[in-house]
Amino acid sequence: MYNHTGGLLLQTAFLIVLNNEIPQQPAVMPANFTLKQLKNGEDPGLLCYEGVGCYSVTYPWTDEARPVTHFPEHPDKIDPIFCLYTREHRTKCHRLRHNETETIVNSKIVPTHRTYILAHGFLENGDKRWLKVLKDKLLNRTDCNVIVIGWQGGSQPPYTQAVANIRLVGRMGGHLLGVLNGLLGLKTEFCHVIGHSLGAHLAGYIGNTLITQYNLTLGRISALDPAEPHFSETDPVVRLDPSDALFVDVIHTNAQPFIQGGLGMDEPVGHLDFYPNGGVTQPGCSDSFKHSLDAEESIIKALRNFLGCDHVRSYHYYIESIADRCEFMAVECDTYENFKAGKCFGCKSEINPKGRICAKMGFRSIRAVQKYGAESGDIHPFLSKSMIKLFTITGSKSLYCRYLYRVTVRISSSNDSLAHGGEVGSFSLEIVGIKDRTEVIPLFREQAYKPGSVHTEVVASKTVGRVRTAILHWSHQISFNILTWRWHLPIIYVQNVTIDSLEESSSITLCPVKEEIKKERELRPCSNTTELINE
Repeated sequence: MYNHTGGLLLQTAFLIVLNNEIPQQPAVMPANFTLKQLKNGEDPGLLCYEGVGCYSVTYPWTDEARPVTHFPEHPDKIDPIFCLYTREHRTKCHRLRHNETETIVNSKIVPTHRTYILAHGFLENGDKRWLKVLKDKLLNRTDCNVIVIGWQGGSQPPYTQAVANIRLVGRMGGHLLGVLNGLLGLKTEFCHVIGHSLGAHLAGYIGNTLITQYNLTLGRISALDPAEPHFSETDPVVRLDPSDALFVDVIHTNAQPFIQGGLGMDEPVGHLDFYPNGGVTQPGCSDSFKHSLDAEESIIKALRNFLGCDHVRSYHYYIESIADRCEFMAVECDTYENFKAGKCFGCKSEINPKGRICAKMGFRSIRAVQKYGAESGDIHPFLSKSMIKLFTITGSKSLYCRYLYRVTVRISSSNDSLAHGGEVGSFSLEIVGIKDRTEVIPLFREQAYKPGSVHTEVVASKTVGRVRTAILHWSHQISFNILTWRWHLPIIYVQNVTIDSLEESSSITLCPVKEEIKKERELRPCSNTTELINE
């Protein structure tokens, strides 16, 4: 990927370019707000707007992790738009206003249906294509209400001002849901806010407003790569946290430090926090800027995709997860390295009580609550154990969803293997199942394999159903380094290979007809080796 310094410079240049494209809006004179210090001199750190409350810039809104804090801009300046869409009116926006009753009672909202609220992030607006795609996917899936929050008037640079503005937008969103509850009986427990970047923290403010102002509870928040700058290591009231809704699920895709070009948070902030591919960078996002330019019709869009690829991948994963074609299964683990090494594999169940918590990343992660809650008799099994970190692996392009396999290669300690000694090379594997076969999957990295050694790695590919056989490939790369040269054909002796399928909850051990492998060897079941994963 682009180097860290270059990435930061490009990000800065990107913001300048975008800022130059944004028409300068005239300042809106705040006609309906009161600065308390101007009124009575009591609190210079508080600003109040009529109808949407007061906002502090003192602790915890300003601290070591957040040295710069602004008041939210005037509501007339931000002018957030809450657009309602239903199956009956899926293309025309019906604007809802929490302080204008007629916009609510005259709307087509169905209070008995589930309601989804979508929120964008910095530099965006409510007309972004990904919001339209997500809205349509939700409406196609079920008869529901979708409210898209467009806050372009407050999402523009400087970033620190946009950070402040989401406090007001979130407060207004909470008031809207509270009024919908009071006027129409809409159940907030059936409301689900989906927010990206700054929109993820905006979702938290909606939930907090419902709790503190209406004694109501938001049903769910799905946070898509929550923004890191000015939120990491802050007080829970400042950022998204598990108390903001009954269930908070988070997808982390760009958790590098901001100084290295990262935009998302690394710390867990939900009940279930998903880290696809480790959550730092995403496969396919290291392509060159030229590759992005070839795929887009303008330099601005190409630059946005190139710089923000890891960050926006979170909502691509989420949109894809709405379909039922693939599960995006993820496994609880302490680190991505341990997950990849196969130390966290096998899902907790009645027959495997020592297994890990497994959940489907994205839209269907709520099913983990239903599954483990039913097994434990607890309506919310994660309340006492929030911030659970789960890991999975995706593909580099759409369709991103993959199935997980744990592959263990055991190098033979037979006399022939011992006599031959160790060998340097690399493995790859084709898995053949009852439904299909995978592509050739690289295993491990090129390294020395000693007789009797055992090597395990979790890999991802398409589903093949129950595993039947496999083809193991062996190769040795020759470089200009004379130490890598071989005067004979590199040979490896393999005792067997075990393939565990997470989704199938099955395990099979395959053996080569001959232990000696020069290039590739078909692997077949050793004998009675197919069994359920039980750890």
